[in-house]
Amino acid sequence: MPETIPSTIQPVSTAPETKPKKLLLLFPGQQEDERICLVIRQHWFIFLSKILTWVVFFALLFVVHFGLKYFVPDIFEEPYINVLNVVETFYLMFLLASLLIIWILYYLNVQIVTNERVVDITQKRLMHHTISELHLNRIQDVTADVRGFIQTFLDFGNVYLQTAGETERFVFENVANPTKVSKLILDLYDQLPPEEKGNG
Repeated sequence: MPETIPSTIQPVSTAPETKPKKLLLLFPGQQEDERICLVIRQHWFIFLSKILTWVVFFALLFVVHFGLKYFVPDIFEEPYINVLNVVETFYLMFLLASLLIIWILYYLNVQIVTNERVVDITQKRLMHHTISELHLNRIQDVTADVRGFIQTFLDFGNVYLQTAGETERFVFENVANPTKVSKLILDLYDQLPPEEKGNG
């Protein structure tokens, strides 16, 4: 356990005084005194399922290649081989680009919980994203929803935030530990001053 400095003794620093470093902002509109409590992305199983789909299409390239070589050997001779090489090259480039897009969309789709609000950044396409935010004082209810064997076994699901005066709910889809996430948001809401609750 680290030693504590007695209150009567103050550490002396010989270093010159420096200005405090500016806080690194994680999302647009973040206040300098706003504390990040949680950063959430979709559960790894969702990402894995997309990667497995990609692997199927990647394996299809080899299946078709060897199938043609076995059943249509003439296609590997001039001039057909040149056309086949071009098609396979473009298909492989498409696969690599799609793999990059899968990663970018997974990484940039993020939910952020601060001591003041909840921010949902949704990257719909490479050049299209939306940012939604909900101040904690507008929250009326937080619900964790886990359905089915896979979600129960791997502990992921949806978190719903019900807002005051609105029927539409703020949703975190397929996030890990939804019960803990909902409890954290409720705890942050409880820490708000009483006069701020329900005044969003």
